[in-house]
Amino acid sequence: MKYSISLLFSVLLVILILSAGCSDSGPVAPSSSGGSSQKSMGTGGMSVDVSAMDAVLLSTYIQLNDLKMNYIEFDIINPTDTPRTVTVESEIPGFTEKAINTVEVPAHRNITVGQAPSLRTSAIPAEMTSATLHYKVALADGTLIDEQTYPIKIYAKDTMIWAVSDGEEWNDMTPFIGAWVTPHAAGIDPLVRKAAEYHPEKSIGGYQCGDSCTDAMWQEYTNEQVGAIFTALKKDYQLQYVNSGFAFGKTNENAQRVRLPAESLTSRSANCIDGTVLYASALESIGITPHIIILPTHAFVCYETKQDSPDSLVCLETTMTGSSTFEEAVQYANQEYTTEINNGNFKSGNSQDLSIANLRKLGITPMQ
Repeated sequence: MKYSISLLFSVLLVILILSAGCSDSGPVAPSSSGGSSQKSMGTGGMSVDVSAMDAVLLSTYIQLNDLKMNYIEFDIINPTDTPRTVTVESEIPGFTEKAINTVEVPAHRNITVGQAPSLRTSAIPAEMTSATLHYKVALADGTLIDEQTYPIKIYAKDTMIWAVSDGEEWNDMTPFIGAWVTPHAAGIDPLVRKAAEYHPEKSIGGYQCGDSCTDAMWQEYTNEQVGAIFTALKKDYQLQYVNSGFAFGKTNENAQRVRLPAESLTSRSANCIDGTVLYASALESIGITPHIIILPTHAFVCYETKQDSPDSLVCLETTMTGSSTFEEAVQYANQEYTTEINNGNFKSGNSQDLSIANLRKLGITPMQ
């Protein structure tokens, strides 16, 4: 089997619009697949064509089942006159459970079986490491059709891939930053409780202004809550901006480490993207809809001041948490956002406005 890292991300790119799974297909025909594949002819005339990804990236792997995608696929071909029962197994030893499927392949037909073995998230390493993918395809009586073990990579859990090239075009992976927005992660609830102490009413309630509230009242109501979170991070956590590299777009094919919110709270430091996913996590935890704004070399957070109202956005420059007032950070980020609109960067795709609510609907869920 030949593996290609571009195959992994080319496949993941289409999860936003396509789905794949187990299916019966038509009469046996010559089988082909791009990238990572191998065709093996087994005993009794049975054969299997195997395609698999060559790496585990936590932010994407945990989405596979919800998005009806597979980590490995087996196209099992039965050219004989007799239906055959076949068992398919795959696992990444030490990192996943074993996935097992038993299917009947009709005579002169082929069936595609897809698997994404359940991940042991506690086993994901702090640094990239080597592992193996093992699979086995056999008839019900134990007759082996194919069995192989191949090397793969396991990325650290906080690794983000922004874009990759398949040699002809660039594939955008940016929406998967939504996996870093982790409203139930350790540290978020304590942050919200501390924030409540800075709220005029000593409470944080999300969208509860009421039907009688005007748009201006909604904005003030929501801003008071976000401002309380800002103040808690400034005073209680003493969150400081750390100037570390951030590059999004068609110049970055390499992996980048992005701090998970729990780590930013513990270390009391964050760069622009770290702070953005931290604020987004706190906002989502209280029911306020955050947006992650990605520019070619910068990121900041916006939020809807009224429920289901993407036109009511207010933005916040998270890197100003330790050095400025809430009002100054809002003014600065609102200017950044307006500039991107006026320059047409959202329409051109040079910059992106990612609603976390929309990403959740697509199936991109928190990794913690």
